[in-house]
This record gives sequence, C-alpha cells and structure tokens, in this order.
Amino acid sequence: MTKYNRDTTQGEDYMKAGILERLECLTVREVPDPRLERGSIILKVRACSICSTDLRIFHYGHPRVRLPHILGHEIAGEVIAVGEGVKGYGLGDRVAVTPTVACGECFYCRKGQHVYCQRRKSFGYQLAGGYAEYLYIPPEAVAYGVLNRFPQTVSFVEASLAEPLACCLRAQRSAGVSAGTVVAIIGAGPIGLMHARLARANGATQVILVERDTARLGGRDLEGVSSVVDSSREDPQTAVAGYTEGRGADVVIVACSSPEAQTQSLHLAGNGGRVNFFGGLPPEKPLITIDSNVIHYREISVQGAHGSTPKDNYEALEMIARGIVKVSDLISHTFPLESIVEAFRFAESREGMHVAVCP
Repeated sequence: MTKYNRDTTQGEDYMKAGILERLECLTVREVPDPRLERGSIILKVRACSICSTDLRIFHYGHPRVRLPHILGHEIAGEVIAVGEGVKGYGLGDRVAVTPTVACGECFYCRKGQHVYCQRRKSFGYQLAGGYAEYLYIPPEAVAYGVLNRFPQTVSFVEASLAEPLACCLRAQRSAGVSAGTVVAIIGAGPIGLMHARLARANGATQVILVERDTARLGGRDLEGVSSVVDSSREDPQTAVAGYTEGRGADVVIVACSSPEAQTQSLHLAGNGGRVNFFGGLPPEKPLITIDSNVIHYREISVQGAHGSTPKDNYEALEMIARGIVKVSDLISHTFPLESIVEAFRFAESREGMHVAVCP
C-alpha cells in the first residue's frame, strides 16, 4: 500500500522539499504531502534541473512567486497516483512536465498563443515546483496536457532537459532557423550548446559559437559547432564576418544573461538578420544601449523568447529519445534534495554545465 492509497484518516504524511523561505534563504524541511483529488495526478519527482531563472528568483524574487515557495520547473518524474476520472495515464508512467498551464479562455488562448495566457499558472511560480519529493498536478494541468511520456531509454535527468529544449525549439522556430541558415550563438553554456545542436538538426549550415570563457568548453562535445570565437581575445563582429564572407549571421541567439551580449548581438547579424534574446537579464541590470540605426538601415528584427507549450515539450522529448539532439552530457552534476543549497551554489559557480537535483 502506498501513501496515496492508505487510510487518510490516520493523519497527514510529510515529504521533504527545498523551500525558498525568503530571498537568498533556501532550506530543506518537511511539508505536508500533496493530496490526491479527482482529476489530479501525483508524481514522484526523479529529477529537477536548475534553470538560471531559479537563480534569479533566489536572489531577486519574482512577481509571480510568493514566498515561502518550492521552486523548480524543469521536472521529470514518475506517476505514483492517479485521481478518479483521469484517463490516459497509469501508475509508473515516466513523464516530463511542461511548466505552464494556460487557461484556454483568455484573448491569447483563443488565438492559440497559449504562452501569452493572461491567467497562466506555472510550476515553480504560482504552483509548487519540482524541488520536492512529490509534485501535485492539479486537474486543470492534467486536462491541459502538461505531462508527456518518455521511454525507458531516456533517463529522468535527460527528460528534465526537455523543458529548456522545448523553449529552444520555439525560439528557433520563431527566428526562422532552417536549412541553409547561418547561426551565431553568444554563450557556450549548456543552453548555448543545446541551441547549437538544435540549429544543426534544423538544417543550419554554419553554427558559430561566441564565448568569452572558452576554458569551460574543455572536454565538451561541440557537436554541431562549425567555429568557436573567443570573445576575450578577438572581436566577435570581425570574426563572424570572416566566417561568413563579410555578410554576418542570418540568426543570432543570445543564450546568456548579459547586457553586453545583447548589445553586441546586433553587430553580428547580417542585413535582414534576426536577433533572438533567449536569455533574460537580471532585474538590477535590465537596460541596454543600442545603436537603433543598425536595426533601421540593416532591417534587423529583434525578438524575445520565453516559454513553451505541451506540444513543444513533446517534440523536445522525441528529439532526445531519437538522438537528434544529444543532452546527456549537458548535465554535469547531480545533487540529492538534501544538498540543494550546495547545488544552487555550484550552479552559480559556472564550474560545470547544467545541474540537476534528484530527490
């Protein structure tokens, strides 16, 4: 008998969770287990990767996060309880979680633009996140389809990266990365490398990686990367021009949280190029200065990228499962839930790649 089919009159059970008590104060303590309700599902969390957004919330908070709260939105787990009325899921299903639950009724949802939902709720934001032993999937999230299954050949840690890969998919689709495209990516962390591999899978003929700390690439698989520009030693604009016969890149993706990189990105794009700000900036440094004439006379399009849908998440899992985009080496370190404070510190150190917490 599991804790989710026991006699609940015997009192409450408790689980361990990583709680952001207040800004820069993360603890591990016991909280009541989520209760199974009609239409809901309970997951045993097997892996929850640390996103740079989690680190920003840790330091600066977020308007959609009320503390104390359980963060974490890059989640993979196992179905251990299924509420009455739920169809299509069974005990033992291995699933990845799409973080955002759209209402389906607002102006944007009626247009099919669910990522802009005016009443959206997200795991790790309004909803409890994945830095815990168990995760409650409410009925509206189950109905929206936030859970996508994946096979035994994909590990839980790999599946937790379906969320960032889904965001990359949506960003590259919006930026028009396709056959014959030349792509420049600023930032060679795990997300930058993920973008590089995805760009190749999408048909890019050249993928130029720009990074100021190339030492962190030592021993990394640069699959899909045509050229690496060390921006601490050479001018990226000159280097990218040199690799593209003076034209510049068709698409520039800023895969890091850097105002300087966003400013620089405009100068790496060719005429009619598209620049995608994939990495958000910290609240204390949200402003950049640009030469708007570069945008005007060279007809450069600048766009942001944020979030994904269950369909994007499904496509990301398929790409991982079929080996189209390799992610296994992008998680360099895993930590138990009890060591979540150490995990956050390590993630901030940039000594490794992506970091996962495995309750």
